[in-house]
Amino acid sequence: MAFLKGIRISTYLFAGVLVYFAVHFFVGQQGVLSWHGYVKRADVLLEERDVLINRRRELERRLARYQPGRVDSDYVEERAIAQLGLAGPHDIMIRLSKPAIRSGATASVQTPNP
Repeated sequence: MAFLKGIRISTYLFAGVLVYFAVHFFVGQQGVLSWHGYVKRADVLLEERDVLINRRRELERRLARYQPGRVDSDYVEERAIAQLGLAGPHDIMIRLSKPAIRSGATASVQTPNP
């Protein structure tokens, strides 16, 4: 009888361990049900990565205008006038309303000095 009692205890112990691992297989942190949440999070992160890559490309393109030996003087002058509000006495400035401006800076049209 003691032999059968030992088999019953080991059977219950084995069944308990099996249930423990089965539960964690489905609902644990690395379980099957958590996998769907990880896939959604990965999709969100991939979209965020694409936005950041596009933003970085745009910033690199804008930064290329300021590289030594390749400075676009017209662009630098336009940005200085727009940000500082400085213009020569014979310059004509035409300011556009904000909705018409894409980059958020005011645009200017310059005419030659008489």
